[in-house]
Amino acid sequence: MAKLKSLVTGACGFIGSHTVEVLAEAGHEVIATDLQSTYDTTDEKKKVNVDAVKATGAVFIPSDMTRRSTLEKLPMDVDYIFHVASVFSYGAPWEVLYRVNVEGTMELVELALKDRKLRRFVCWGAGGVYGLPERNPIPFREDESMPDPGNNYLRAKSQQEQYVMRSGKKHGLPYTIIRPTTVYGPRGYYGGGQMLMGLATAPVLGAPKNFTGRIPFIHVRDVARAALHLAQYDKASMEVYNVNDDSQMSTKEFFRFMAELRGKRFFNLPSINVGPIRKLAKTAGAIEHFVTADLLKIGPFLETDAVDYLNGDFVYSNEKLKSTGFEFLYPDPRPGIRETIDWFVTNGWMK
Repeated sequence: MAKLKSLVTGACGFIGSHTVEVLAEAGHEVIATDLQSTYDTTDEKKKVNVDAVKATGAVFIPSDMTRRSTLEKLPMDVDYIFHVASVFSYGAPWEVLYRVNVEGTMELVELALKDRKLRRFVCWGAGGVYGLPERNPIPFREDESMPDPGNNYLRAKSQQEQYVMRSGKKHGLPYTIIRPTTVYGPRGYYGGGQMLMGLATAPVLGAPKNFTGRIPFIHVRDVARAALHLAQYDKASMEVYNVNDDSQMSTKEFFRFMAELRGKRFFNLPSINVGPIRKLAKTAGAIEHFVTADLLKIGPFLETDAVDYLNGDFVYSNEKLKSTGFEFLYPDPRPGIRETIDWFVTNGWMK
């Protein structure tokens, strides 16, 4: 039998590279695409993901989501498209987010629709599209909770999802949309990985007593495995799935776990009013953004919209995903976080 053929966009990033690995391990012929500059990077942290892709033997074809002429060079006679490519930044300009995340997806879908061999178009959405729990009851459920994106990045991801859904209804695009939550794992240098490294290198850790808001987690390997599982699950066509593990660790429990993991002291702090802290952090973030991003062109390091999520109680239902027969490698994030921290240390990303 001929090998199944899969195209992965954003293949040289953290999540994309793990997706390439999972597909290669499953015996797929993989075409990896990303920016040529990403493939040629000399940045040590980014390079480990590129090297992982190269190690699978995947064929690399450069492309740019903002240039249709490059997308037209990608082979569309594939069984599956795993569309991971995205600008992941709460602070990026709307024009950039829309051009890459929305219009780039439009271009890719239009090309994909020309080939009726396609079995599934798996699109990476975002768990954050549901917005804040204050405005959308928890747990967030795919078929009940309405999207209420709270910043430009999530608005772009929501519009991306909506376009893919319309293409399914109007043109028969066999899509599946996945909404990962806080993704962590080896080689992760942004998002969840950045958070883990920050906490793991802190001299001491503490949390107020009222920091009981729950943090959603999902290991990167489970994200990639879920994408492949759903791509091959007939009833997942034209459906949306949360991709979140079984855990419901509170912020305080998570900080305590990180302290124990690193052999550091943990301090129980008095309860605090989060509202004023959010306002103060947003003000500080706006100033930092002006200095680093607008003047020095090197940042920003603090994304002010992320402050809205401080101690938020984010709970996602994964019942729909598990009803398909999917089983997590890491239903509890603690073992996976421990392995991730060990990887960071072993590879010199932190001490």
